[in-house]
Amino acid sequence: MTAPLPACQWDASAAAAVSVSGARLRLRALVAIGHSPARIARALGAGISIRTVQRILCGAPADLPQRQLDRIAGLYEAWWDRCPPTRTKGERTAATMARRRARDACWCTGMGLDDDRLDEPGYDPHCAWRPATGTGVASDPDPLRPRRQAS
Repeated sequence: MTAPLPACQWDASAAAAVSVSGARLRLRALVAIGHSPARIARALGAGISIRTVQRILCGAPADLPQRQLDRIAGLYEAWWDRCPPTRTKGERTAATMARRRARDACWCTGMGLDDDRLDEPGYDPHCAWRPATGTGVASDPDPLRPRRQAS
């Protein structure tokens, strides 16, 4: 007969998991630097719609599989300090609207977040929205990505 495991044994894999609240903070930081929910949804690919991104941003409960939460974390890592392109009037308008939404809701950019605490239950950043210029321009989402995953 084996001894039962202690009730408070730490699981190393749980610490690396991305939480829904962490995903929400990451998405809000991307909006704060100017990425629109539509651009974010395109970059995340199949399985995450604009509506899902909007629901997460608004704080609505979202039951997302861990692989989707991990994709949000990956996109955040790639874009947290990168502004969206503003080549066209539509891109400039989308970026302006995203920043305005973040400013009105007091969402901070990635610089205002403590990366070590993002997935901690109850973590609430103490920063508010501030204009950010970023360190460059984010890459364009791959428009063929959803079709490639399906085949």
